[in-house]
Amino acid sequence: MKKFNFSSIISLMFSVLVINACCNCGQKQDNYLQGQIVVVENDPFTRLALKLNNNSVYFLECNEKLNKELRQKQGSFYSIMFRESKIENGFPVLIVEEALPVNK
Repeated sequence: MKKFNFSSIISLMFSVLVINACCNCGQKQDNYLQGQIVVVENDPFTRLALKLNNNSVYFLECNEKLNKELRQKQGSFYSIMFRESKIENGFPVLIVEEALPVNK
C-alpha cells in the first residue's frame, strides 16, 4: 500500500511539472513603452533615450543599426519593445528589441 501511494504521488508531481512547463512554453513577455526619441548627455559620450509623456527618461541600449536609425529620428515618437530593463548608475536602461514609429 505504501509503495502504491508513493509512486502515485511521484507520478502526480511529474504530471503537474510537465503541464506547468508546457503552459509557459512559447510565451513571450513583450514590454512596450511609447515616447519621444532624444539624445542625452554631452559629446562625445551621448546616449539615446526615450522621453515619456510624464517626463521620465529611459536610456536605450540597442544594436548598432537601430542605434544609428534612432539617432537620425531624434524628436520622433516611437513605440519601443524591450526585452528587459536594468538600472545603470541610478538610471533606468531598456534593452531594445524593436522600435516602431508612432504617428502623433
